[in-house]
Amino acid sequence: MEKLRCGDVDDAIESARATRTEIFTSGAAIWDAFATSVLVEALLQRRGHADLTDAREARDQLAAAPTDPGIVLHEVVVLRLRALLAKAHDEETSYRDFRDRYRTLAKSLNFTGQMQWTEAMP
Repeated sequence: MEKLRCGDVDDAIESARATRTEIFTSGAAIWDAFATSVLVEALLQRRGHADLTDAREARDQLAAAPTDPGIVLHEVVVLRLRALLAKAHDEETSYRDFRDRYRTLAKSLNFTGQMQWTEAMP
């Protein structure tokens, strides 16, 4: 995430991809949502030829990943990523729907950081 904040988008993508691979290999699924979020955000920022497709595939992999009952972090992150991808595709109706669902879930769970991110989404 820090590489992305510093403007090193290509390196952020490489690091996030490597991290996701390591997470999947090690079984440390709790970190997958964070790594996927960084990867998708970086791909959406770079917007190269295949970046939107890669971002959608990463989001879909996260959405399909099995989680233990009651683990909502994946669901919260997937909603956020769905909103960001809808926005990137200029799908305003879908964007607003996913954004609003994301806001509602983040607030209901009292996820402070996520709630701050929801407020930054117009």
